[in-house]
Amino acid sequence: MLSKIKSGIRQNIMFYIFISPWIIGFLAFFAGPTLISIIYSFTEYNSITPAEWIGFKNYESLLHDPIFKKSLMNTIYFIFIGTPLVVAFQLATAMVLNNEVKGINFFRTLYYLPYLVPTVATVVIWIILYGKTGVINQIIGVVGLGPYEWTGDVHLIKPVIITMGMWAVGNGFLIFLAGLKGVPTHLYEAAKIDGAGSFRQFIHITLPMITPTILFNLIMQCIQYFQMFTESYVLNKGGPDYASTTYLLNTYNTAFKDFDFGLAMAQSWILFIIIFLITFAIMKTSDNWVYYESDKGR
Repeated sequence: MLSKIKSGIRQNIMFYIFISPWIIGFLAFFAGPTLISIIYSFTEYNSITPAEWIGFKNYESLLHDPIFKKSLMNTIYFIFIGTPLVVAFQLATAMVLNNEVKGINFFRTLYYLPYLVPTVATVVIWIILYGKTGVINQIIGVVGLGPYEWTGDVHLIKPVIITMGMWAVGNGFLIFLAGLKGVPTHLYEAAKIDGAGSFRQFIHITLPMITPTILFNLIMQCIQYFQMFTESYVLNKGGPDYASTTYLLNTYNTAFKDFDFGLAMAQSWILFIIIFLITFAIMKTSDNWVYYESDKGR
């Protein structure tokens, strides 16, 4: 009996020794910085002088900061306007490329490739396309339109960024394609026998069966827009007139341009709370519109 206890203790010790690198890494690079950032969000800290405790003043000052409000509204615009458009385009692309025809694998690869292009390179391509003397202005100039300041107009720059996201839909498109492949074919066969056309099949079979995939892509796209930085920064450094300044870009400017790290950490925690609340709301309402195979027997 004593030998079994010793053996069990030895195994537990070996277990913790083997997972200790992960524990140390978790504490040093995640849990520790997370706890420290919470503390520093209640301080005035510029990384040079010692931090000074100021309580909730950082959070209160954000309520009266016009640039913070504008960056938040810009991000909300991308969430509620850009997310539905991008997800719908991902689904439409997947529907088209779900057809098994000759050479379809080539086109699937072609549509996935833009996702592999680094974000900075993608923005450079968009600058070439939407510059004042760019390709888009040259094309519309043929019919007597333009030229437009696509990246210099406060009303046009956000749609330009959204179209950039629609171009690099490879990851979401691939997930939708996998979801479409998982729809049982016998459902379509039964629907055809009942006289249902393509549109009714899409509404009553395809959409309900891929709602889990829609939910996943919806959440991931929302988080991606909340964390968007490179597109806004490289395209026009958040301009013109802060029209493309995203929440994360404003947090970056606060930390590394204004050197107000305490305020930047307060912004980061507000972002965390907003992402959590929106994700929670989506997940809470998903019971009303997401269908799972495991729910059939309930």
